[in-house]
Amino acid sequence: MWTMSLTEVQTVDVVKKQIGYKWRAYTGVFMSLVIIQLLGVLFSLNGSGSGGYGRTGYDIMVQYFSGDIIIVFTIFWGFLTALLFTTRAYREDDFSFITNRTSSTISTILFLFVISVIGGFTSLLSGYLLKVLTYILFPEGKTLLISNPEGPGVWIMGLVSVVLIIFMFSSIGYLAGMMIQWNKLFLILLPVLLFGSMTWLAQSGVMVGEYFYQFYFQEKNFILYVMKTIVSTTGLYTFAAFISNHLEVKK
Repeated sequence: MWTMSLTEVQTVDVVKKQIGYKWRAYTGVFMSLVIIQLLGVLFSLNGSGSGGYGRTGYDIMVQYFSGDIIIVFTIFWGFLTALLFTTRAYREDDFSFITNRTSSTISTILFLFVISVIGGFTSLLSGYLLKVLTYILFPEGKTLLISNPEGPGVWIMGLVSVVLIIFMFSSIGYLAGMMIQWNKLFLILLPVLLFGSMTWLAQSGVMVGEYFYQFYFQEKNFILYVMKTIVSTTGLYTFAAFISNHLEVKK
């Protein structure tokens, strides 16, 4: 019992040290986040939709702006970052500590969660930056009304939703990366199987992409959305950890 307790304490300490090391060593992750969100802001300046209304003597053109593109860019960033962390160079960095694959995987997953929280928070803040820019850049003679009737509770729910979806896509990237590290053939097989199966199912009338979007992004019940994303993320990371434990042990 004493030995088991000591091992657990050592594992926790090692995971903490690895997370601290990743925080200091992988500053490029945060720089890429800033760049990707600035790109999202620039693309969002084109507007997310528009509408018109006309009567005799005047016409009204309404253009809508939202931070959805920024969030999409941040989700893509989370996917790519997790994929990058599965490469041999990043995985072998953990072996500067007295560690094993379990503690290495746990520390990486926890670090990905931390940066998902940061990515979700900054993506929502970038939405306010977009509002300021559109207000400044809007042509003279027209009025841009900015309203935010949502209370802090709704904002927090939005933050949780964005963080969870970023973290879920990071689990997809992490699993894909681990499969590629396990067998390089998956670098070719994964895209072929993914797009091939989606095309085949689409011809059969089953729109996988549309179903995926409705299942996660159009879920109106917040609790159910949280359960969906947590269960999916847990399953994907568990499968990735299983593959990681079967990779060749570092010599």
